[in-house]
Amino acid sequence: MGKFSFKSLMAAFAVAVFVWCVSCCEVCNAREVTNRRSRAAAAADDSTTGSSLWLWRGRWRIPHFPLPPFPFYRPWPYLPPPRWPYLPHPRPVGPRHDPYHQGPRHGPPKQIPPPTPTMDPTLQPPPPVSVPPVAEPTPSVPSNSITFNVLDFGAKGDGNTDDTKAFQDAWAASCNVEASTMVVPANHVFLVGPISFVGEHCQENIILQLDGTVVAPTDPQVWGGEHWLHFDKLSRFTLQGSGTVDGRGSVWWRRSRSEDLNDALLNVDNDAGDGMDFEDADTQAKEELSSMPRNKPTAMRFDHCLNVTFSGIKIQNSPNFHLTFDHSVGVLVRDMSISSPGDSPNTDGIHLGNSQDVTIHDATLACGDDCISIVSGCSNIHIHDVHCGPGHGISIGSLGKDHSRACLHNITVRDVDLQGTTNGVRIKSWQGGSGSVYGVKFSNIRVSEVRWPIIIDQYYCDHATCTNQSSAVVVRDVTYEHVSGTYTERPVDLACSDSVPCEEITLSAIDLRPSSQKPPSHDDGPFFWQTFGQLTTPISPPIDCVQIGRRSSNGIGSGQDSC
Repeated sequence: MGKFSFKSLMAAFAVAVFVWCVSCCEVCNAREVTNRRSRAAAAADDSTTGSSLWLWRGRWRIPHFPLPPFPFYRPWPYLPPPRWPYLPHPRPVGPRHDPYHQGPRHGPPKQIPPPTPTMDPTLQPPPPVSVPPVAEPTPSVPSNSITFNVLDFGAKGDGNTDDTKAFQDAWAASCNVEASTMVVPANHVFLVGPISFVGEHCQENIILQLDGTVVAPTDPQVWGGEHWLHFDKLSRFTLQGSGTVDGRGSVWWRRSRSEDLNDALLNVDNDAGDGMDFEDADTQAKEELSSMPRNKPTAMRFDHCLNVTFSGIKIQNSPNFHLTFDHSVGVLVRDMSISSPGDSPNTDGIHLGNSQDVTIHDATLACGDDCISIVSGCSNIHIHDVHCGPGHGISIGSLGKDHSRACLHNITVRDVDLQGTTNGVRIKSWQGGSGSVYGVKFSNIRVSEVRWPIIIDQYYCDHATCTNQSSAVVVRDVTYEHVSGTYTERPVDLACSDSVPCEEITLSAIDLRPSSQKPPSHDDGPFFWQTFGQLTTPISPPIDCVQIGRRSSNGIGSGQDSC
């Protein structure tokens, strides 16, 4: 064996290096091909048909790997991407994605509309079936409200057992839960004494669902205040249902026909019955009157309340006022009724005092005094769709008693029926008062057998005699329009103060006719005194005593209307 020369050694070394390089390239190329296959398989599962890893050839696509920009080429040797694996075109989702097939191969069968029935033209179609209107349901308890039934708190509901404690406990429980409901169930009669539902520390949106009957006690010993059912400092409170609140006031009316017990005791001899000894009658009447509280209670009273709704309840036979709102804002009274005899004393239906933003509608009121009375401190009062009778009509006042200041404005009364009432729509004030009433509108008032349909009385007095005084509550900007019907005494009676006359009084579309039961006379015509205003349309009966325009300013009564 000869010696290896230097050239042979270098040649062998070069061959070894060349083989090593080729083997390394083959390994790298195999690894690249494997990676391409993995990426191609992953791309085949991808629903994105517009992937940059694929090239389309008809219905087939192949993996595509674009070259990087210069100079970042792949290392040598560069092999082009394989022509495989060939993967079929994925099936399109909708027909607009597939140029070869209009929709999927398989799917629900095509819906064929049923054939249209044909009718013989000689036959008449059947008449339409009339469906009677569905009555509006009585407000019910919300399904998501937590309820507290008074029966669960020990109430008997038999009309004889005192359930006052059960009502107090049920209210205390519902008071602590927002949007809860206190339930007074139907088909029960609950005897409840004087009670206060105080909401000063209560949650809001509480509902009192009254579907049963609540009656007042007749024993005078249980009465200690001027209210029976008292609601105080409530916010977003609703009292609704189809129940009845019975004040059983006949015992009060029979024992005392006057608010002043002293006058009743002095005149008790006038009430002695026939065949009864005077001393016996005197003793019996004194005992009955002395056992009664001095002030008769109001059936339902709301004080200092905000956003209150009163709906669906019937109040009857209250000893005094039936429903009052004092110092309250945002009151809604609807779909309710009040009932008491026409001769029951001082039984006003709804009484408003120092309250704002009050709406009363769809109410039937029958009582022994004003169906609705509005006194000082009220504004933004809206009354409509109300039936009144018997009673004393709808009154603003009385105002200015005992030299007090009265301020009322923005009062609207419309679409009201008054039947057999003493008065229609009335404004009454005492002499000696101050303040003003303005922005009042009476519209669409229908009267039937009403003694005095339209009244302004600045000389109001409920005593035998009253002292004449120069000051008075200012009455201005009052409108009467579309007042029609029949009267029994006098159609219009506007008696305004000499020192503070009525101004801006507008009468329009007045059509009042005497009742058929009483023949008309000259003395029963319209009466006006110190009334300034205008007549915009012909009036029936004719009115020629309204002083057109405004009174001349003479300094009398100046400053009295500031409120």
